[in-house]
Amino acid sequence: MATVSCLTTPPVSWLPWPEHALDTDMLVFRCSVNSPLATPPYQWLTSAEWQRADRFLQPLDRQRFVLGRSLWRKLAGHVSGQHPEQITLVIGPHGKPNWPNEYGWCVNLAHAGNWVVLVLAKTAVGIDVEHVQPGFDYKSLINTVFSRQEQAYIDQHAEPLHAFYDLWTRKEALVKATGLGLSDHLAQLPVLTGTHALADDTLGDNGPFTVASFWVDAQHRAAVAWAGPLPTSHSPVTCYTV
Repeated sequence: MATVSCLTTPPVSWLPWPEHALDTDMLVFRCSVNSPLATPPYQWLTSAEWQRADRFLQPLDRQRFVLGRSLWRKLAGHVSGQHPEQITLVIGPHGKPNWPNEYGWCVNLAHAGNWVVLVLAKTAVGIDVEHVQPGFDYKSLINTVFSRQEQAYIDQHAEPLHAFYDLWTRKEALVKATGLGLSDHLAQLPVLTGTHALADDTLGDNGPFTVASFWVDAQHRAAVAWAGPLPTSHSPVTCYTV
């Protein structure tokens, strides 16, 4: 039996980019599309990645893609002692990029609006971020991606739009952490605050899973999910601005 535990973190303190060694097992980073990393040295990305970048029709989409890959290589290089261009990314069977490495690090990233977010962890991990858009027609989605209990939670919440984004980002982060391509079964993934038991192998063999919600800024809601229980001696994530 697998379990999923969901919570909202206290307000996040975004620390400046650390020049020292990173000594915790769960690290979240945010980076603005205005960062110099959005125009990295050419060799940081492969020729195939530059070709993919050039196929984006919208400049912001291209910028976020390039930033995501260069941020990934910068941080992976930082924790492994390698140069960014030495970091090799491999695309998994469900389209999830992976960093094969001997250091035990797992990586995942997401982007929305003007932010790219990335998580480094010593366990299977996933992250999602969404731009909270006033007036967004979330009601057209809730019947297909949320359980009845989750729909009721959103409907009864004082800020239903924020409640929608809370649950949506939790589900997306959990899907990415499992790596199982569960996007067609979002309604089956319980993400209300608390601990939930699943009596089948929906989450694979990596449970239990923990999911934590947080704000990237006042307009961007995010969640990170990882295989393992909630740490009891410290905050579940340490957050940095790059």
